[in-house]
Amino acid sequence: MKKLIGIIIASSVLVSAGSIYANVDPATKLSNWYDHSFQKESEKLGAETADGLFSMLMQVQLFIKESKASIDSSIVSFTAGRVKELASEMDRIQNDTKNRLDETVSQLKKENFDNYAENANIEEQVEQDIENILEDVLYEKSTK
Repeated sequence: MKKLIGIIIASSVLVSAGSIYANVDPATKLSNWYDHSFQKESEKLGAETADGLFSMLMQVQLFIKESKASIDSSIVSFTAGRVKELASEMDRIQNDTKNRLDETVSQLKKENFDNYAENANIEEQVEQDIENILEDVLYEKSTK
């Protein structure tokens, strides 16, 4: 009798388990599994993509900073070199001008300005004489 009761109980458990399993839609279970797996993989892929983008953006930002520093350094170097060249050129022009001025001063010191003044007076006298002669000639022509 115990065997019979055990067989009846075991049979009823198996029948009820089979009917419970038969009432479950396998497509729903598969769909739920797929959705869960897809969601899990999507989250994993999204996290990796976000990490990759963040890493790439950090590298781009670092590259931009390094490029800016390099360009700034090049500009400072170029400007300093150009300023040095211009200062040198200005010094050269200043020295050339000073040397020419010194030469002119020394040449003028050698000149005898008394003779210059006398020559200027002679030229003025000659011009006056020429004007007087022209006046006389023109006056005589007009009276004739």
